Amino acid sequence: MVHTALEGQVIEGNHEKMISKELFLEANDVLSENKQGYRTNPENDEIPLKRFYKCDECGQFLRAYKAYKNQKYYYKCNTKGCNCNMRADTLHERFAQTLSEYCLEFDDEMQYLIKEQMIVEYNKSNEQKEENIQNIEKQLAEVDKKLERLEERYVLEEITKDMFDKFKAKFVDEKKDIEKERAKFGNRVSNLDLYIDTAFRTSSKLAPEWASADYNDRQELQYMVFPEGIYYNRKKDQCRTPKVNEAFRYITRLARLSGEKEKRELQFELHVPSLVARTGIEPMTFGL
Repeated sequence: MVHTALEGQVIEGNHEKMISKELFLEANDVLSENKQGYRTNPENDEIPLKRFYKCDECGQFLRAYKAYKNQKYYYKCNTKGCNCNMRADTLHERFAQTLSEYCLEFDDEMQYLIKEQMIVEYNKSNEQKEENIQNIEKQLAEVDKKLERLEERYVLEEITKDMFDKFKAKFVDEKKDIEKERAKFGNRVSNLDLYIDTAFRTSSKLAPEWASADYNDRQELQYMVFPEGIYYNRKKDQCRTPKVNEAFRYITRLARLSGEKEKRELQFELHVPSLVARTGIEPMTFGL
């Protein structure tokens, strides 16, 4: 047995030995020669895209290794027959190109207009969701009142323990069902302004931040922009992004539209609903 707590000591176990110590050490020496030709490392700054890129054929995450012969890192799908592999530095370049599409900078006027439009779109898409959440939370409050009233009647000896247990179980199950329904709608964005401002700051430095970060920070940034990872197709040599963080996707789309203003006049119609109404903002149209 070898463990960090043993401070480098090798301790023989008490169980019956299947092979001799000499044979074990001889076999261990053979394995240490690494006949497979590669080495693995669970968290290596040189291979941050493992457990993030997926094979487009089978959907499995790409693994990573360092080839013994040329000492280069590679990403590879372990599914037999997929043959989805790529030099790490090449795939890193592809990812940097993909990330650069969402790396944008804006002047104050353009940032203000895009931010207002994002708030409008958020409000429009979440009006029904917010109404549903409020209705569900009312149901939860009603069930909590029933439970509270049930406990009060039991304490006052108005009902027996059997009746208390029976109805408590019923109300608890009812509450669990309502909470499951509530979970489907996700969480509210408590501070939409802060969320959008953070997206703007991050979008201006995505590529350099990723290039200078360590393994864990790179993984966090990757999944922040592409929550479902990226698929790589070796046969077509193409990458596919099934989902992009809505904030970055929307900022990029509006930025591209603004870049076409010389070709045609663009209109952003801001009709701000009452859900997250902004002080001093009236329904208006900005012409770019």
